[in-house]
Amino acid sequence: MQTKYFRINKKEYCHITDDAIFIINSKEVARIPLEHELSEGWGVISILNYIFFAFIFVYTVVSMSYYGTSFFIQPLNYCAVFLLFLSFIRIKNGFTTSRTPNIPRNKIQTVYFKTPKFSYPRLVIYFTGPEGKVLKKIIPVMYKLEALPVLKEMGVWG
Repeated sequence: MQTKYFRINKKEYCHITDDAIFIINSKEVARIPLEHELSEGWGVISILNYIFFAFIFVYTVVSMSYYGTSFFIQPLNYCAVFLLFLSFIRIKNGFTTSRTPNIPRNKIQTVYFKTPKFSYPRLVIYFTGPEGKVLKKIIPVMYKLEALPVLKEMGVWG
């Protein structure tokens, strides 16, 4: 099978064919992963996010009841509220992102190539998942100059 590919990190490659976009750990395609080969359920990272959120939430509630109206006088409480907000965002993103290694091109709705100033660029793919739910797959791109020509040639972006 002939594919166009680019490296997304030192060990993984994003392959693009006319039918699908998939991620494997080699340049040569020996086996195309199934569409939803990985479970969308409980992962170690998501469980740690829930535990951290619960811990910070309990700390914030106890601090609010202990300090009362002078809750925001303590600088540590600002950090707790900020971390509570960030962990909530991470949990919310966990419900809308997908870990699937294979995305059929006919299910892709939109593709964005985001280039933040202080991070690696990333390819954000919105696609229709199981049960018609719109999911997104974030593919970090370590080598931007290698990825852009492949994405434009295969008609995925640009």
